[in-house]
Amino acid sequence: MDRTKRTIEAAIFLSQEPVALEKLSEKLGLEIKEVERVIEELLEEYKSRGIILRKVAGGYKFFTAPDLSDFLKPFIEDKPVKLSRHLLEVLAIIAYKQPITKKEIAQIRGQNPDGAIKSLLEKGLIEVAGRSDSPGRPKLYRTTKEFLYHFGLESIDDLPEISLEEVLDEQSY
Repeated sequence: MDRTKRTIEAAIFLSQEPVALEKLSEKLGLEIKEVERVIEELLEEYKSRGIILRKVAGGYKFFTAPDLSDFLKPFIEDKPVKLSRHLLEVLAIIAYKQPITKKEIAQIRGQNPDGAIKSLLEKGLIEVAGRSDSPGRPKLYRTTKEFLYHFGLESIDDLPEISLEEVLDEQSY
């Protein structure tokens, strides 16, 4: 394995967040085409290993292979972030309708979303995306890169296609 490939591999391994091609190119002083070539090689090499390389949230990150998750559970000490049904519902509304105001979330869900929005902001899964032009100029909310990372998505376009209204109707009692 050449030094360039080893350096890119190590840089991705060291980073706690996904690393973008542009960042690798800039920080390592390499042409973007060279970084792309090496990434393609690494993606292929890591396909069948216990560690895989994936593109998520606009960058590249190493993960354990999903098919090994049951075997690796005894080695995991940190408990994953658990989201209540209430938080997941509000997060889904924001993800599928972003950018969106609190009032719009409340209209869709039929409940006040203040607590959920505060919690999702604290967890870094959503952020303020600006202000609406509607009266009072309420804040607009959108998902973050942390959201993409947490759910293993490369971009918001990777969300499964659903009818949010149908899902929420099914959930109501």
